[in-house]
This record gives sequence, C-alpha cells and structure tokens, in this order.
Amino acid sequence: MLARIASSLYWTGRYLERSEHLARYLRVQYFSMQDAPMSQSREFTLRSILNMYGVKWTEEDPIVEAGVLQQVAMDYGTPLSVRSTIRSARENAVALRHVISTELWESINAYYLYSNGFDTEYFIVHGLHDYTTKAGRHCAIIRSRIDDTLLQDDTWVLIKLGIHLERVVQVIRILISKLRDIDVMTDRGANGPLRQYQGTVILKILEGFDMHRKAYHQLLTAKTTIDFVVGHPQFSRSVTYNMNAVKMLLERLDHNSPEKNPVLFKAGKLHSYFRYLEYDEISDDVGGALSAALDRVYALHSAIEAKYFGEV
Repeated sequence: MLARIASSLYWTGRYLERSEHLARYLRVQYFSMQDAPMSQSREFTLRSILNMYGVKWTEEDPIVEAGVLQQVAMDYGTPLSVRSTIRSARENAVALRHVISTELWESINAYYLYSNGFDTEYFIVHGLHDYTTKAGRHCAIIRSRIDDTLLQDDTWVLIKLGIHLERVVQVIRILISKLRDIDVMTDRGANGPLRQYQGTVILKILEGFDMHRKAYHQLLTAKTTIDFVVGHPQFSRSVTYNMNAVKMLLERLDHNSPEKNPVLFKAGKLHSYFRYLEYDEISDDVGGALSAALDRVYALHSAIEAKYFGEV
C-alpha cells in the first residue's frame, strides 16, 4: 500500500473520531452550565470550551456566547472546530475512493454535507443540540460501514487504528480539561457537591455514567471516575480499552515479523501503564500525570507516522 493512502486511511479514522468527541463535549459542557451548580459560572465555562478547541484568548477579551459557539463548532478557520474536523475527514476520504466501499464513502460524504449545510445562525440560537447529536449518529453509521462493508485487511486496520488512537487522545484531553475546571471551580476540591457534579459531567461527556454506576454500585468519586475512564478494560471509551485495541491493530500491521518493532513496543508499554495505573500514585497531580501520558501517546503517533507513512 502507498504511504499516502495508508496515511489518509489513518487520518480519516482520526478526524471522524475527533469530530464526534468534540461535538459531544460541546453539547454536554454547554448544557451543563444551564444547571444550578454552574449557572453562576457561565463565562468560566465558555472560556473552558475555548481552551478545549484550541482557541487563544486573553483575560481582556470579551466573552460573547454566540461568538464562542460559532468558533468552536461552525468556523472553518478554527482547526479544531467540529465542522473543520468533519471536512478534514472527508478530504482524506476523497483520496480513498478506490480502496473503500461505496457505502462507506457515501456515509462520510453525507456527514460532511449535513455539517456544511447546517445554518450557522440557527445553530447558535436553536441548533446546538440537534447538530451535535446528529454528528454522533453520523459517526455511528460510518463506524458500522467500516466494520460491515470493508474487508478486514490493512485498509480496515489503518482506519480503526486512527479511530482508537484518537479516542485515547480525546478522552485524555477531556479529562485534563475537566480536572482543570474542577480544580479552579471547587477551590481545589473544597466544594464537594460541585466536584461531584463535575465528575458526572465527565462521565456524561464520555457516555459512561450508567456503566460507571453498574461497575461500582456507588456514587462516583474522583478515584472511581479515573479508574473507570482510564483503566477499565471493558468500557469501550476507556483509555485502557482503546490502547489495547491500538496494540492489537499494530500487531496485525506487523504481520508476525520476527524483528523487534519499536512502535509496537511503545504501544505495549502505554497499554500496561494505563491498565495498571494506581489512582493513589497520581492523586496529588492527576492532571500532570495525564498530561505526561498524553505526550507519550503523541510520541507513539509520531512513531506510527515515521514507520508506516514514511514521515519523520
């Protein structure tokens, strides 16, 4: 397979997964500030949203809700806006028409057409919930087309590799962002009810609230939230689950080569780190530990690009 085709497959998966997480984060985070514990923290929440989408701002910048929503969702000039990531997924998929199924291409193209045609003014006033919810539905359809209409060969492996690695990245980014929010808003945890509410927001963003309750049979705590979202091997959005998927997909790309594969070695070490991470070991600085781990995930991405796509 040509390196540019392999790269486009990988990045199609990454951008698709990125768009869904960013859309879901925006919906849950935005509507959380309508609730009583957050109603007095509207400006703080909007600035937190800007941080998640990589929009630079200063304390002197006025915060206008409509402008924030437009930037993080609809603005093609914002690289991490939901609309930008959907367009990037389609741009990569265009080069793949000859290696993917018609059904997969049409579902990706339909996702782009839906997003591109969504009225910006309507989105800002009434359409945020509808747009972000349907983004998730489009992604679910696309994932089903990936699994049900492709041969499970290297084409499938590379798209899935992008999806699972991006899920690791976005879950960690969401955790870092929300832990920073919790630290500031609760006076480093002194406000217990607000801290627990923000823990619920984390689980809602990752669609894990009900499964957390099923797994632990108790009210969430900082420990159970991190243990579940980072370390639970059976929760499909956990970091551990997805790093295991990344490791297995890299093993398939390796084709049982007898030579030592440094990329696979990095992935295996990361999976073990997340799987056996003890909350008590990082409780003094969870955000710092996750930031360091995220740097290792980015290093793994760079190693994947260098080995499989000919990029250094």
